[in-house]
Amino acid sequence: MEKNDTSVREGTKADWRLSKSLQDLLTCPICRGFFSDPITEDSGSTFCRDCLPQKPQPSTIHTNWKMQNMVQVAKQLKPFLEHSCSILEGWCPKHQECLSLFCREDNEKICQVCRYSSRHQGHTLIQLPDLNPQ
Repeated sequence: MEKNDTSVREGTKADWRLSKSLQDLLTCPICRGFFSDPITEDSGSTFCRDCLPQKPQPSTIHTNWKMQNMVQVAKQLKPFLEHSCSILEGWCPKHQECLSLFCREDNEKICQVCRYSSRHQGHTLIQLPDLNPQ
């Protein structure tokens, strides 16, 4: 049974890595969100149309329909991938980071990103032992 549990965890980690890689590819380098009305320059750089500086746009910019379609698919897949990651014990479903801290006030394990949220500001945080040495 433990072997099957391990393979499920490894599969979930692989799902998360794939999700993270896909999200990185579909993220605007300026606003850091999913591309919205993506445009691509002849140089190959892609941005959200609204993120491009407001200047006369050269004719070398065109709508990237493939990117726009991939963003739509990624948005549909994201809830499924987030759910599969949340079953992975020891991982934050919101930030896909290792749960490495314990918040005494909220009596819960949190990740390094959660530690900086307003929800845990001023709370007593304890470093958890590394359960998965590599």
